Amino acid sequence: MLIRLSKTTCDSLGDFVDYWEQFYEDSKQHPDAEFLRHLKWKGGKLKEDDVRYLFGWKYRPVPSWNPRPVIKRLHELNELRFKEGRSVDEFGKALSKGGMVKRFFICHITSPWKYPIWDQYVLRAHLLISGRASELDQADELIRDENEYESYRINFNNWVTQVHGKTSSSTEFPPFRRLDRALFAMGKHIRIVLNS
Repeated sequence: MLIRLSKTTCDSLGDFVDYWEQFYEDSKQHPDAEFLRHLKWKGGKLKEDDVRYLFGWKYRPVPSWNPRPVIKRLHELNELRFKEGRSVDEFGKALSKGGMVKRFFICHITSPWKYPIWDQYVLRAHLLISGRASELDQADELIRDENEYESYRINFNNWVTQVHGKTSSSTEFPPFRRLDRALFAMGKHIRIVLNS
């Protein structure tokens, strides 16, 4: 599928999200509606099935990223739900021998309002929005930089206050999910443009 994007200016971050979110491709096998249901973003403790689904949603093409270590420490994860700080960071770090993308995904499912999902697409969008387009070719190194994630996390948490939730097809999409979808779609588009 070829998408042609016109030059569009956005008057607000809400307009930005409305624009880019339309290009987000929801997985038919692992839809965002199910992801949000298992994430229990409004509150509640995660169960084993929730963690399995969440890992399958994010890491479906990477079989080596097994949810079992997180499931073994599910009680601890639930104790940290919706918190922020060193204890959440350390929990994610202890369970993420696979790197920072996995580490901050564990932080995200622990505290979805405070820890955005980290991947190459949102990183590229962040670099472009932050006026750092000249660093786009360094994304492979920057994705492994803790300070880069923290910069993204701070910006994301500031930006998300300007985004409203939205209900679509009877699913309530919270601001943090809508912003992630928009940044992911933008970052994916940037990668396609850079590779063409």
